[in-house]
Amino acid sequence: MDYINPTLDLGALSARFGRDRRLLIRDFFTPDVADALARAVEAVDWSLSYRDRDGDRRLTGEQLRGLGGSERSHLIDGIHEVARHEFQFSFFTESLADAMQRGDAGLLARFIRWMADDAFLSVMRTITGVAEVNRVYAQATMYAPGSFLLAHDDHVDAEDRRVAYVINLTRHWRPDWGGLLNFSERDGSVSDSFFPHFNSLSLFAVPQTHFVSYVPPFAQGERNAITGWLIAA
Repeated sequence: MDYINPTLDLGALSARFGRDRRLLIRDFFTPDVADALARAVEAVDWSLSYRDRDGDRRLTGEQLRGLGGSERSHLIDGIHEVARHEFQFSFFTESLADAMQRGDAGLLARFIRWMADDAFLSVMRTITGVAEVNRVYAQATMYAPGSFLLAHDDHVDAEDRRVAYVINLTRHWRPDWGGLLNFSERDGSVSDSFFPHFNSLSLFAVPQTHFVSYVPPFAQGERNAITGWLIAA
């Protein structure tokens, strides 16, 4: 079965990525694959990922549902307090790498196994020109009202991340609902923005400063995606 849209011009995409170091590809997957992935991500029991003063934290869906109103307010206040002074993020996740290692048989686990195979990685090498890529990390993500990701460049000393990616699986979104992938320069100006078109793939070279804009309380939906990095192990 073909997962990737067979009409894509990989040569033209490679030229654009080589020129700009980033690229948004519309209609990357075949329609039935995109629809199945969207339905699978919509059914995830999400965990909340964020940072406190001691580092990264994660609350499971069960833990979140057990919080009272005052506890939720205290959690949000703590997230915002960290954001005032240092790097911070707050969005919902599900690690697909963990699902693959557990041997899960669900669609998302099968999909990450396919992504780890040469059928996907060879296309990524062709588009990005990074021949050393031989591993992929993936997580499902959801940006709901209140979610955000502050500016950073994705570089981690312990991992040889070469390219970051976002598989956009939101069926309906508006730019004034936030959740846009923005690229910024040293002077703070935004040099480019990627809208999360349904069934689009965003690619950008690492390191590269970027952020995801705040999703306001009036947003009528969630921005779902599968995100991660192409890694040279």
